Amino acid sequence: MEVISDFHRWDDLTYDILGMIFTNLSLKERLTVIPCVCKSWAEVITGPYCWQEIDIGDWSNCCEPEKLDRMLEMLITRSSGSLKKLRVFEIQTERIFTFITENANSLEILRLMRCNLNDHIVEQICPRLGMISFLDVSYCNKIGAYALEIIGKNCKMLEGLRRSMHPIDTMGKPLQNDEAYAIASTMPNLKHLGITYNLMDTAGVLQIFLNCIELEILDVRGCWGVKLDKVMVKKSFPKLKVIGPAPEISLVYQNIWPGK
Repeated sequence: MEVISDFHRWDDLTYDILGMIFTNLSLKERLTVIPCVCKSWAEVITGPYCWQEIDIGDWSNCCEPEKLDRMLEMLITRSSGSLKKLRVFEIQTERIFTFITENANSLEILRLMRCNLNDHIVEQICPRLGMISFLDVSYCNKIGAYALEIIGKNCKMLEGLRRSMHPIDTMGKPLQNDEAYAIASTMPNLKHLGITYNLMDTAGVLQIFLNCIELEILDVRGCWGVKLDKVMVKKSFPKLKVIGPAPEISLVYQNIWPGK
């Protein structure tokens, strides 16, 4: 009697299924191990099937700028315009920011921590980021309210923004609400907002409350100028969860931002 098996041979799997499987491997394994297995696997790894999400944050954290540029160019080229998520640290050159936005028109989640962004670069790249729903520009010290305003005016689908600062970079500086007002006036559809260790005060946060009526999570840990009556906030904005301003050490940040 013939036994019917639910198992399939590896060489019977289509490229898109193999690509989904390979995304569970580390970056190093995908680039150095998979291409050596067989010709078909090498074809999968050089195509767009497993590069819809690129996370090289940890690797880029201690990488030379030239090497990082080459890696991004290679991986984004492989994605063939299908890239939806990108996480990377320490980009230094305007050329690479331009390359990303010119070759990744399907980007939905973009995390650019500690990158050398400035107002001019933001003006150049934002018109091509119309599909972005979540943006992380934490620790990008060369941008401010003007750049956030440009982001808000161009990224109409933006629902999540993380704009955290390092406490060393804000320590001793005067409070100011220009970034809060830029967010409030241009990002009405925000649901998740992380602005830890920002210099805004209570008035700036209240302006965000009043204008970003879809807001569900606001993280203001380390924003010492913010003084909120949480009872009043809960009554006036019942669906809003406010974290901080005092640090809540037991809270794991990834749990606050589901799916990002």
